[in-house]
Amino acid sequence: MKCRIDEIATLQQGQLLTRIREVDNTNAPGYIVYSGKHFSVDSFQPNLDDGKHDKVIRTEAEVMLVEAGMLLISLMTNKAVVVSEKHAGHLLTSNYIRIVYDGNKIDPDYFCYIYNESDTIRKQIAMNEQGASLVSRLNLQQLRKFELPCPYLAEQQRVGAIYRLQQKRELLQLKKIKLEKLAVHALLNTYLQGRN
Repeated sequence: MKCRIDEIATLQQGQLLTRIREVDNTNAPGYIVYSGKHFSVDSFQPNLDDGKHDKVIRTEAEVMLVEAGMLLISLMTNKAVVVSEKHAGHLLTSNYIRIVYDGNKIDPDYFCYIYNESDTIRKQIAMNEQGASLVSRLNLQQLRKFELPCPYLAEQQRVGAIYRLQQKRELLQLKKIKLEKLAVHALLNTYLQGRN
């Protein structure tokens, strides 16, 4: 059985930073901007620490925040993610689409699997991308019409759980490889220093 995204969820784009009125008042609430770095962590990708501090916006205006368990689609990468507890309360920018889903119709991890990995979605993305630039963007209207397979919820939950475990496993393997590499380098450096 297939369903359209707008049949199981409401899509809402994050806020344009240029439209948020920043204030110079240190007592005003400060919000960390949800960035590509945070999205990578939530997608179980290696932490690409660029050395930059998180951008903080101080404003007294009402802002859109991410919540733990929220589904997001990055317009920069055309990937979906479930937000972790660690990033709850970050400011959601216009680079992301918030998916307010019906938990009785779709499992968030299953949605991520289908959106990120299925040929069905890849084809729909390719057919709908705008622009000839290196960064092609989809819009809300296009995303709402995307069709995806919607099996029974219990089956979605099984598929979603396996996908999430696989993502965690891959990240752990990458961390293990990195630690092994550091250990070998330390051992070789110790060996070479002993030779001098």
